[in-house]
Amino acid sequence: MSRFHTPRAVLEAPLEPAPAAAILDFPPPSSSGMQRAGFAVFAILTLSPYANEFAIRWFHTKAYISTVAWVLVPVLLLLSGNLLRGFRDLSGCLWLGFLVSITLAVPFSVWKGGSLALLLAYIPHAWMLLLYYASFLISIPYCRRWMFVLIASNFLLLLNCFLFGATPDGRFEIPGSMFSSNANDLALQLLIAITQFLFLLYQRELWKNILGGAAIVIALAYMLRTGSRGAFLAVFILACVNIAFAKRRVRLVSIGIPIAAVALLLVPSSVFHRLTLVGSQSDTGFEDESAVASQKQRLALLRQSVMYTLKHPLFGVGPGQFAVAASGDAAKENTGASWLGTHNSYTEVASECGIPAFLLYTSVIALTLVSTFRIFRRTAHLAEFGDLNALAFCTFNAMLVYAIATFFFHIAYSGYLPAIAGMSVALRLAADPGLWRAAR
Repeated sequence: MSRFHTPRAVLEAPLEPAPAAAILDFPPPSSSGMQRAGFAVFAILTLSPYANEFAIRWFHTKAYISTVAWVLVPVLLLLSGNLLRGFRDLSGCLWLGFLVSITLAVPFSVWKGGSLALLLAYIPHAWMLLLYYASFLISIPYCRRWMFVLIASNFLLLLNCFLFGATPDGRFEIPGSMFSSNANDLALQLLIAITQFLFLLYQRELWKNILGGAAIVIALAYMLRTGSRGAFLAVFILACVNIAFAKRRVRLVSIGIPIAAVALLLVPSSVFHRLTLVGSQSDTGFEDESAVASQKQRLALLRQSVMYTLKHPLFGVGPGQFAVAASGDAAKENTGASWLGTHNSYTEVASECGIPAFLLYTSVIALTLVSTFRIFRRTAHLAEFGDLNALAFCTFNAMLVYAIATFFFHIAYSGYLPAIAGMSVALRLAADPGLWRAAR
């Protein structure tokens, strides 16, 4: 998924777009008190990790807001009457198939107990997110409100970076954080935040444009300081895509160039030097040697994960068990075990859960990319669809950076994919199918 190819049909808008009311309210949303309560509690759940983060650092105890929210959200999902709404969409069906595939892989795992524990944590905390999005975001206005919830959580992320961020080994991270202690993971969080801050640039109010631009500068500076080469490639491609397809390109470029310049000025030169070592096989110092060694190690892990995929094509070595399988092989060969993951989310799924799970996983990504891009293109010149257009483009951008960045590190069992795909499902269910299906 490091490349994105746009079929010709995607670029062709319908000749006679449906009336705005028909598109934005298709099918008629079935709002209820439980659905609205579910939306509110889901929003609290999304913001609650930062309440825990700050409470632990300042008061040495959890806020426990997330604990209560995790209990209430599935209950409200059942009571909302929208439990199965996500399965009206193809992505929801593919996502269910992915769950079935990784569940079937557990009995064939090299460590069944570890795979089962991973699955029991993954389903409620990550996999279910797609269903929550589909069930609680039942119309375009709800999707718009949700984008502002995400933007609020992103500002809390920036505050967390400002208050507690550090560079203990030359790469920016948040030491001691429950969610952002790894530089690569933090880089992806900031990348997705940038795609959501873009929504503020599509608003009419000038103050929102200024706020969005400032947030993008700060997020980009922090992201570059992580030294994540996958994230750097993703943000470069993101910039190219936005210049090529975004509305008001002149305005975007005029805003984007100063943003990039300011962000680059805030990044240490050592980070840029690390980024230049991609593909290098030589070194001139300890830091260079470490970066090049890391790259060689990742290539070795990539080859090993492909080998496991070919040896166990149907069910893999077990969800979350690549490192266990690799250490077992290392013990047989009397070599040291690295106990590292695949450093690639695609081969993580393929080697641990099998090729069927890999195909379902990548299909969800591809469908999200294609459908949101179609909605964006087909509403690009229709002023009455401004919110839908912006939401679709931001969701497309989020999935694009996820698809590229996760080629360089493994987080397949995280909540990023179901959250982004869930937003795309909510958009598709709230809009006329003619906006995102292939032109006939």
